[in-house]
Amino acid sequence: MPVQRFFLSTEFSFGPGARKEITRLVQSEDRVIVITDAGLVKAGVVAMVEEVLQGRVAGWEVFSQVPVNPHAADVEAACRAARACGATAVVAVGGGSPMDVAKMVSVLLTNPGTLADYQWERKPFTWPGLKLIVLPTTAGTGSEGTATAVIIDRDTKQGIVGDELLPRAALLDPELMASLPPAITATTGMDALTHAVEALVARGANPFTNALAAEAVRLIAKYLRRAFACGDDLEAREGMALASTLAGVAMDQAGLGVVHAMAGPLSSYYNIPHGLANAVVLPLGMRYNLVAVPEKYAFIAGLLGVPVQNLTARAAALEAVRAVQELQADLQIQPTLKDYLRDPADMEKFAREAVAMFICRANPRVVSVADCQGLFAEVFAYKE
Repeated sequence: MPVQRFFLSTEFSFGPGARKEITRLVQSEDRVIVITDAGLVKAGVVAMVEEVLQGRVAGWEVFSQVPVNPHAADVEAACRAARACGATAVVAVGGGSPMDVAKMVSVLLTNPGTLADYQWERKPFTWPGLKLIVLPTTAGTGSEGTATAVIIDRDTKQGIVGDELLPRAALLDPELMASLPPAITATTGMDALTHAVEALVARGANPFTNALAAEAVRLIAKYLRRAFACGDDLEAREGMALASTLAGVAMDQAGLGVVHAMAGPLSSYYNIPHGLANAVVLPLGMRYNLVAVPEKYAFIAGLLGVPVQNLTARAAALEAVRAVQELQADLQIQPTLKDYLRDPADMEKFAREAVAMFICRANPRVVSVADCQGLFAEVFAYKE
């Protein structure tokens, strides 16, 4: 077995009121660019963070134009806003999209070149980014603990990787998540579960990532339904915030697989929210991979609360798939994306793109284009 690596430089604070830790992390002379989306401004969540910044920094500006699936142009617009206000620190408030944009703003303001240099030419960063503090408002992407940013360009969700993208600090405040609508709570929670499950079965899994991912699955099984049913259940919100972060760290360092590879083109071409795409594909990907690592899915079944003591590994693994489907139904997530299909010919294009993605290499089963196309047919409930 080759030498493996586990690295994390981000400081994590969690619990109700964790957003107030900003006062310890910024300086009075800092000028802050707050990167978020319009919905969080409207919901008053950004105001809760601005209240903490008041009187603590020299000034701040809010950039709230981050869409659900950010493109290169959105990063460039955020960089212009950051330069215009003379930003010395970056604060992200939101889910994975604002956090990923904020990561790129942080490094592009201190490193020469363009986004394309780092995204497509794989140019390494020369200098650390601006101080980056992230405040997740969803429990899903886990971007607060990853050295990756994912941005759409050239009709492709393409990741940028580098330790410089790890935030200086992540503040997991369940009070910022209390107003998250049930539907978004559901899909982002399933995104976190997908990270944890794929990390546990990935070829790059190791004892560190296994421990984090397993705890994430256990927490999600305990708290996701509660957070969905009652948004102001702060214990459930905090449990999901921790699960999302643990799963994010695990998948960033263990790898992902066919589920995320398939979710890529679904978001890039059809603008399907990433969490919804993962939620629908997850049980299909689990069933597809089951033949390769049944014992790992049997372990996941136990983490999901399924009694597996008297079952064979294969039977227990199938129970893991069933448990995920039951969770999907309890969260009122549709089992297919049949209403999104525009052209049946897209399925072959999506399959080729998914199989070619770097993250597919960590999948425990080698994925063929034909098999992947068949999975997309199930996703869209398509029959010739």
